[in-house]
Amino acid sequence: MLESDRKSLQDFLDTQKTQSERNALGQFSTPYRLAVDIMKYAKKNLGIHPITFLEPAIGTGVFYSAFLNVFGVDSPHTALGFEIDSHYFNPAKDFWHNSQLEIRNADFLEQVPEKKYSLLVTNPPYCRHHHIESNKKKVLQQLVLQHTGIKISGLAGLYCYFLMLSTRWLKEDALSCWLIPSEFMDVNFGKALKHFLLNNVDLVQIHSFSPDQLQFDDALITSSIVVFRNRKPTHQDIIFSRDGSILKPYAQKSFSRSMLTSETKWSTLLTSDISVEPISKIGDFFQTKRGIATGGNNFFIIDEKTINQYQIPSKFLTPVLPGPRHLKKDRINSVNGVPLLDQAFFLFSCSLAEDEIKQDFPLLWMYIQRGREEGIPQGYICSRRTPWYYCEKSKPAPFVMPYMGRSVTDHKIFRFILNDSNAIATNGYLLLYPKPQYESCMQNSDVLIKIWEALNAIPVESLVKSGRVYGGGLYKIEPRELMQAPAPGIAELLGTKCFQPNLF
Repeated sequence: MLESDRKSLQDFLDTQKTQSERNALGQFSTPYRLAVDIMKYAKKNLGIHPITFLEPAIGTGVFYSAFLNVFGVDSPHTALGFEIDSHYFNPAKDFWHNSQLEIRNADFLEQVPEKKYSLLVTNPPYCRHHHIESNKKKVLQQLVLQHTGIKISGLAGLYCYFLMLSTRWLKEDALSCWLIPSEFMDVNFGKALKHFLLNNVDLVQIHSFSPDQLQFDDALITSSIVVFRNRKPTHQDIIFSRDGSILKPYAQKSFSRSMLTSETKWSTLLTSDISVEPISKIGDFFQTKRGIATGGNNFFIIDEKTINQYQIPSKFLTPVLPGPRHLKKDRINSVNGVPLLDQAFFLFSCSLAEDEIKQDFPLLWMYIQRGREEGIPQGYICSRRTPWYYCEKSKPAPFVMPYMGRSVTDHKIFRFILNDSNAIATNGYLLLYPKPQYESCMQNSDVLIKIWEALNAIPVESLVKSGRVYGGGLYKIEPRELMQAPAPGIAELLGTKCFQPNLF
């Protein structure tokens, strides 16, 4: 009855907020069945009485409800929870007023501990870095550095700060269980968190859920349970488990700290043989980067109708590929450098001052005013450019690849596109530029085609393992990850063709 009432309260409060509001604050309540699984694991491994329980992001108290279920309502304990949002704090405080749980309407990260706790279980807010106010981010980075000696990336999500600053509140040997996104195991900003787990505490286990086993009904988040003891690292191996429950996983394997220190991707440890190194990688032959971020594709990516309407001079225009969803071809031919597609698109970019544009190109000036009325200059990217309508320079890449895809598509999740045009690409693509020693070779069309075929022959499983996967089957791969992907066959192509004297 208690949990049923709490769940009803949670559901009601969630309906009072929009999805975008909850996304910005990372407010996704833990399913009760999962909270109970974690509490059963905690009870099995804790063995400390009485228990002092801490929940840094308590919401309506699903973990405390699970605690009472597993440990018993009459078990000797005290409990403290923090909730920053009064929308949830006030009803939760009323709901639990007759319990041993104290809830404070405060930001856990800003509080100074007055006592230590033996058990911490939480699902911290999944708030991405761009939702963290700049000054607050700097303060948190400094706190992490002071407390752990680790410099954390500004791209880290809020949950990383929660976890790395939590040990200030924990007793020696306290058990700490975290339900967090699995992304930290593979992304660059996760390096600081992995260093913390391997060197500052005693990491016990990481239990991951597959992308098709989403734990949240209202968020496409691939989740992991991270468990550590608040003590110096021991010589015990670290358990990696997958799917099922943390108590009864479908797969499990132990790894040494030294091995984990040298391994850059943790998410594939149960699915791949990490001892096998590819002979060559994409990064051996190419530099990769993301396409340009315009700050407003609807304004900066324009068609011929808009060009004619506002008489935009060609010197302010660069051919650009349409977004990956609208680009059905895997080879782009061109006429005079413009892609042969159903519809041509161009990037508008101009470095002239508005007064000069108004005098010399009055219709273009009207188009710029239209963008101003739409709020384009106030966007994050445009507000940092002078003038705001001048985009970064980019050069065409011979190969481009959409950096994300889903498993249920008519195309491969990742596909390499041969770009035989002067078109640049936006940040929906990764761009592959030949390294200097291979530039002249790849000017040969026959070589380009063979390399293109070799790229598309790379097993999709290899690219998936190099990248990352999110809930709902969304796969992504970033530039540095793509450079680590295996590239069989390309070395042989370059070795036999690039250096023949009569090739050109």
